[in-house]
Amino acid sequence: QPKAQLDTFRTWAGKSSDISYYLNSHHMDVHAWSVSHMARPKSVSAVAARGCAEARLQPTDGRTIEDTITVISEWENDASVDAPGAVGTALYTASWVAPKADCHTQQYFHYMGFKGEIRADQAHRGYTGSTDENGFAALNPLYMKYTPNANGYFAGQNGYGYRSIEVFVDAAHAINTGATTVANVCAEGVLATIDSALYVTALLEAGRLSLDNEGCRVAIAYDDGSHPRRPTALKLQR
Repeated sequence: QPKAQLDTFRTWAGKSSDISYYLNSHHMDVHAWSVSHMARPKSVSAVAARGCAEARLQPTDGRTIEDTITVISEWENDASVDAPGAVGTALYTASWVAPKADCHTQQYFHYMGFKGEIRADQAHRGYTGSTDENGFAALNPLYMKYTPNANGYFAGQNGYGYRSIEVFVDAAHAINTGATTVANVCAEGVLATIDSALYVTALLEAGRLSLDNEGCRVAIAYDDGSHPRRPTALKLQR
């Protein structure tokens, strides 16, 4: 994302969060949602670039503000797939010191597996515009419709920015009224729940632990035999 974003986040950048927690979490979530039914992360290490963010914000409390964070993880297949025990690698990179570009977030996803691959350009949705005042821009009308309808009323209900909140509220209401259960919502795999976010949380925490320990490798332990997919601890390996 553009470095101007740092001005918005100056009160907490590098203090209660970092660019990996803020943006890499989305990349990790897409990956985990895609493969968590057949694999789990086993180790993490991380590297970072520094200089630009700290020069712009000039923190006086001694905090470190990384410009760019790359988290490297190993994932291991379980016994339910064609190649049990096979290990894959994943790289998640996030930055908030980019120059102003045609879109706010330059976001891409590439997954390559044994039998195929997926590429997603989430930065460019096929819509562009240009004005004398703002220049060229890649537009994303799929997120939210900010202009009112012909009668002057809100008309953004079909954007995925609205629908993601709507689905959560509907699920909470259905659970509270007894129409469904938390287990059913988790099984649908649509919403991010505590269970589905375990891998993402482990990856983010392990990445931060690695950065705070000079890039050391961090192993993700699974010591609960009754829940083999549930991370139980992070173990620093010096």
